[in-house]
Amino acid sequence: MSARLGIIGGGQLALYLCEAAQSLGFEVAVISETEDAPALQRADKSHIGAIDSISTLDPFLANCDVITFDKEDIPDETLAYLVEAEKRGRIDVLPKAGTISMLKDKALQKTWLLQQGLPTLPFEIISGNTFSLDDLTGMFGRSLVQKSRRGGYDGRGVQILTDVEAAHQLWNVPSIVEPYMQDCREISIITARSQTGEIQTYPPVSMEFDPQLNSVTVVSMPAAISPQLGQEAIDLAERAIMLMDGIGIFAIEMFITPEGKLLLNEISPRVHNSGHLTLDACNVSQFEQHVRAILGLPLVVISQETPAAMLNILYTEALRDSCPDRPGTERLPDLGAIVYWYGKRSGQVGRKMGHINAVASNVEEAVDLANRALAVLCSKDRERAA
Repeated sequence: MSARLGIIGGGQLALYLCEAAQSLGFEVAVISETEDAPALQRADKSHIGAIDSISTLDPFLANCDVITFDKEDIPDETLAYLVEAEKRGRIDVLPKAGTISMLKDKALQKTWLLQQGLPTLPFEIISGNTFSLDDLTGMFGRSLVQKSRRGGYDGRGVQILTDVEAAHQLWNVPSIVEPYMQDCREISIITARSQTGEIQTYPPVSMEFDPQLNSVTVVSMPAAISPQLGQEAIDLAERAIMLMDGIGIFAIEMFITPEGKLLLNEISPRVHNSGHLTLDACNVSQFEQHVRAILGLPLVVISQETPAAMLNILYTEALRDSCPDRPGTERLPDLGAIVYWYGKRSGQVGRKMGHINAVASNVEEAVDLANRALAVLCSKDRERAA
């Protein structure tokens, strides 16, 4: 098969998609709005410019047979242009543009979940300041979560208000509001579905979050849940992806209530941060499975080979001199850890500069090893400064 893969977005997810596709013998083109995007250092063909500009899209599409995404925040104009190009037989778009359109808007996504009878938190759609705070707190209590309808990622576009007292505490943007579930645990399920409808699903992972940044800090596999609940989560994830006729990798994030009930939080139509563990914990990575799913190859039957933990490397000044400006890996064999650097050339507090995968005989040990590996990376700067 000689299909050429095109990826819209040039971040770290696209970087590892490039590597997976190339290892399977496919050529990859990447389009990015910035010239220092990590994936551009791995792509066979690079296109830099506004992704909603025809002058940028046309030459990109000329180098592609199948288009996929490393993010869901794709402009409506771009998605419409891809739909027309697909109708003319120029390309295939997977996941479908309609799937991206629905999932990138949290209000549309939540509405779809309800329409399909899938369990999720109650919510209210608000636009600007056209809402009654009394109505919201009457429905959900005084602890609320607000999520902007579009554009949020890595904790951006999300705020937790543990005791809302005034309307001005809520952002004046189109968004959804949900009750804040303080005692809920969170898990993620990575599911791959092929063009033929074949499904392969990774074991559930547990997720821990930075309370200030609202972004994932630690992911561990297997999740700290019973086998029965794990299977229920897998069944729910697969049901959701089949209902939307999704093709490719999807990340399905769920809450587990104190009573043990599963609630769908968000679905991402792409490879995902919570799936980075699959690079070392499983026999096949999420990135290879996504390429296989969208390019017509059979999926690999998944097996978890070892307990593992993934720690996001979030930029701090202590890491300033440790972060390389090119993508690469750094092995710390004494800690059973591999550092994946994304090659980002500038850092700001909270920005993902890489991640650490650690494997061990159990999850607790893997988490400890990953944290010790991060301490080693930070100590490099202290040694230089001494």
